[in-house]
Amino acid sequence: MSDRFILFNDEQIDAQQIMMLTDLAKLLLEDPNVKVSFQKFQHYDPIQNTCNVSFNWLHRPEHITRAGLKSDIMLDTIGFKHIDPSIYKEVLDESFEHMNFFKQLFMLIEEYRLSHIIINKRPVTKKLFKHRLNVKIKQNNSQIHVYQTKTTYTDLLFLAIEHAILNENFINNITIHEDFDDVLVQVFNRLTQIFNLQTSEDSYDLAVSIMILVDYLLKEDMLNQYYHIPERIYRSYEEEWTLEDLKRQDAAQTDQSNEQEHDQEDVTTEDAETKTADSKADSDSYLEMELHEGENSDVLSDNEREGDSSDDMTDMMEKKGKGSNDTIDDEEGGAQGLNNPYNFKGVNQNVSLSFNKPEITPDDVVAYKEAVDSVQFEIKDLTSIIQKSMNHQYSDIRENLTKGRLQKNLLNWFIDDQYKLFFKKDAFSRKLDATFTLLVDASASMHDKMEETKKGVVLFHETLKNLDIKHEILGFSEDAFEADKLNQPNTIDELILYNESTLKQNDARIMTLEPQDDNRDGVALRVATQHLLQRSESQKFLIVFSDGEPSAFDYAEDGIIDTHEAVIEADKQGVYVFNVFLNQDVIDESTKRTVHNIYGKQSLFVEGVENLPYQLAPLLKKLLLQSI
Repeated sequence: MSDRFILFNDEQIDAQQIMMLTDLAKLLLEDPNVKVSFQKFQHYDPIQNTCNVSFNWLHRPEHITRAGLKSDIMLDTIGFKHIDPSIYKEVLDESFEHMNFFKQLFMLIEEYRLSHIIINKRPVTKKLFKHRLNVKIKQNNSQIHVYQTKTTYTDLLFLAIEHAILNENFINNITIHEDFDDVLVQVFNRLTQIFNLQTSEDSYDLAVSIMILVDYLLKEDMLNQYYHIPERIYRSYEEEWTLEDLKRQDAAQTDQSNEQEHDQEDVTTEDAETKTADSKADSDSYLEMELHEGENSDVLSDNEREGDSSDDMTDMMEKKGKGSNDTIDDEEGGAQGLNNPYNFKGVNQNVSLSFNKPEITPDDVVAYKEAVDSVQFEIKDLTSIIQKSMNHQYSDIRENLTKGRLQKNLLNWFIDDQYKLFFKKDAFSRKLDATFTLLVDASASMHDKMEETKKGVVLFHETLKNLDIKHEILGFSEDAFEADKLNQPNTIDELILYNESTLKQNDARIMTLEPQDDNRDGVALRVATQHLLQRSESQKFLIVFSDGEPSAFDYAEDGIIDTHEAVIEADKQGVYVFNVFLNQDVIDESTKRTVHNIYGKQSLFVEGVENLPYQLAPLLKKLLLQSI
């Protein structure tokens, strides 16, 4: 696992924010495979099927950031459905002398047209675009003041036109140069046509008519870029992609999704169908509120509620990799190959999975005994506390019986002919209805933390074993040297298996855990979650030991999102996920925020891994007492 957190333009990823935007994009485009990425300028890339939002909305008041990013998604999705790519291509093929000015002028006019189409179609978005407009007006005024002090008039002319469009005021009060005075009157007269724009061709015609008036007056092209047309995308229109291709892909995805739903309905029990319906209802209640035109909804307004872990936002996600109902009972370990029953998708679709059961050596046995000795007092204290709590919880006394042990109160001897003078203690099952999986990051960056991590794992294992609680301990890593675009080999080390966890013969296998290469956390979390879901215990805990963000082949920023999605999926299926974050140094607030973005508040930060066993004891105590 890499120690470096992924940055967009020196910005840390907010996983929950991107997931919210991704859900909105998927619903608006009706495409479960669309992704969201941060770029300098907002635009939709149909080739990569990515909605790009602008990172310029960051570091603003929270309601402005939300409005800016959501309005970007609206333009990328609803707006894209109302453009004509052939016109965009025609814009790029024009031959004006100042093409940068022309392209930005066209995109300025198009954004105005598309924004009003979206507001008219979905009135609930009006407040979003109002915030967007206010920010743009403020930026425009600031830039005008800057360029009024310079002798380059091209940018100032563009800003004057933008000022008129943003304020819908076509009486010019911005002085540029006397050479422009007569032309500006004609330009502003033509700008009044902006209220009647219906198509991209109308925007193109208006931009061309203005360029014919001003092109010969300009001495240089624009210095700054305020609006962006992604040339690579639209120059390739009709060569690499067409709107018809996109429609066919959408139809195929819809048909495939419907087939999968019908197939699942045929084999699902009535109980499972009920749970699925409940889960889907929760998801729809969140997602549909984003779309309907203000019907009982203010989610797109400033008064929106923020999504949290109770919102089911996973049903439509492309990269969730939810496992099938099949299980792997591979006691000896072994490769599962690309066709694994976990049905990995998206960024994990080329993952090949293998299970490995390391051999135990005599040195491992000695090392395990030493590890147990180092945490023996914590093990005894934890076991004692939990057992006492269980005894108190699960004992009951029945009095006034005709047989049993003689009770202290003998009043019945005098008042009851049946002589009910005895009592019995009923001992209910003292076995906790809980199960655990410990998931240990075995990537290369764990090399200076692995020995202390093993002690923490031993503390868990011995305590759970003493309490007769079945559990599983897994290590996970990805082979960085063998990974390529077609195959990313991932290994799950089966250190302690569920059915053998309360026995003694394989304890020392924990000590075989060694740092390997990379870590694809989303895959490991889904594997562990599926194992837990096969168990009958009512409470299921998944503890993840890690030291940074996911880092694997072609995982990049998607790794944080994918891992967060896996956590959400587990939570929705009744698996409680807790992260133990390990670091040798002081953990800064920025790192803590990123970990919280992935795991929510369920995180324990350990500064100095030599303290790990002592910090783990309160965590285990809390989880076990919660299970009583």
